[in-house]
Amino acid sequence: MLTKDSHLGLGVYSLGDAARIVGVSSRRLRRWLDVDAGIVRGWVADPEDDDTVSFLELMELLFIRKFRQENVSLQAIRKASEAASRMFNTNYPFAVKKFDTDGKTIFATLQKQVDSADAELIEDLQRGQYVFSQIVKPFFRKLEYGNQEALRYWPLFKKGRVVLDPERQFGKPIDSETGVPTSDLYDAVRAGSGQDTAVVAKWFDVPLRAVEQAVIFEQSLA
Repeated sequence: MLTKDSHLGLGVYSLGDAARIVGVSSRRLRRWLDVDAGIVRGWVADPEDDDTVSFLELMELLFIRKFRQENVSLQAIRKASEAASRMFNTNYPFAVKKFDTDGKTIFATLQKQVDSADAELIEDLQRGQYVFSQIVKPFFRKLEYGNQEALRYWPLFKKGRVVLDPERQFGKPIDSETGVPTSDLYDAVRAGSGQDTAVVAKWFDVPLRAVEQAVIFEQSLA
């Protein structure tokens, strides 16, 4: 049975937590993760364990969400994932730095390879090129990479204080300077009839901006 210790450095998120961060239902998330029909290639459900996803899988899911919000079909996203996986030799192609430069090319190449009779898929791949350039490309500025793979995710961009770092607190959203989970700060602000952010900052002995940023992030998930 997998434990949190077995996920040290990888991040560990329940399907419910992952769905909340990505902004979709747990049911839809599971569909994207389905071993046979899904898109995320590294995920394998363990029947003896509560279903969890890793940090890199979570990054994949965030990318998929961007494409789906713009109505790129699951088939087109899956084909792009498979092509990028082979090209980059990884199970997490959307979380690799090279996708930043090669992602649009992958969609364009696939479009040329598709039989002209499959007009619907060609249209989806064309849409995928546009979505990559206009919607997905800016998302890369929220990622911090190691040699190739994403190391950290800054949902409010790197100038913000909120970070998801698999090396800290198993990847849960935290204040980058103090390590306090954003959910703890947000829950404290909402406690009772509502608490002033300055008061909560004193309770947790953190800067006021840490509380303010936590509130912004947690409200964005809602």
